[in-house]
Amino acid sequence: MINNIDTLVQAVIEGRHRDAVAIAEQLLSSGINVYNIVEDGLSPALKALDVKCTSDEFNLLEIMLAGRAMLEVMDKVVAKHLDFDQPMNQKNTIILGSIKGDIHELGKHVVRILLSCAGYKVIDLGQDVEPKRFVEAAVEAKADYIFISGLISVIVPHVREVKGFLKQLNLTIPVVAGGAALQQMTAESLNVDYVAKDAFDGLHYVQRMR
Repeated sequence: MINNIDTLVQAVIEGRHRDAVAIAEQLLSSGINVYNIVEDGLSPALKALDVKCTSDEFNLLEIMLAGRAMLEVMDKVVAKHLDFDQPMNQKNTIILGSIKGDIHELGKHVVRILLSCAGYKVIDLGQDVEPKRFVEAAVEAKADYIFISGLISVIVPHVREVKGFLKQLNLTIPVVAGGAALQQMTAESLNVDYVAKDAFDGLHYVQRMR
């Protein structure tokens, strides 16, 4: 019986997607909570990949394989076991995207899946999204929140622009930022309403705001 969550971390990092799914299922069977699968298994793997994405160790194939492993665990294991009890008629619409200058999407995909599993309507704008586009999409969809992902520090000035575009339209849609480059910063310094420390933190924020 596999009961060491580090084996899941390693399987994801190495891109062994079938093993990662099997290990996650066995961990759940052994009594490990699904939240721990994400927080102690997928989150450390994601952080390791974040480091590789911005270092001399960068290897596109390796990152892609690891990303597939992570998403398969989310889709095939985590999504089936998350239990949310909020009434469906009270769910919000959330605009999500990696902001201009950032083409990383692994962390954003995890956030999208978690929010979707919780019953929220998530409109994913993809990567390298112009700050103004977040606001345009929010207006078009009558969205309740804007989620911005950023893994590299050069995108910080672009994050700060989003609230400015909202202000021009007299809108007060909450802006949530997250990702390796942003999670250690304050909401004030980023000109956003909240900085999520991880995917679940972002989810819990919108749940508290109901």
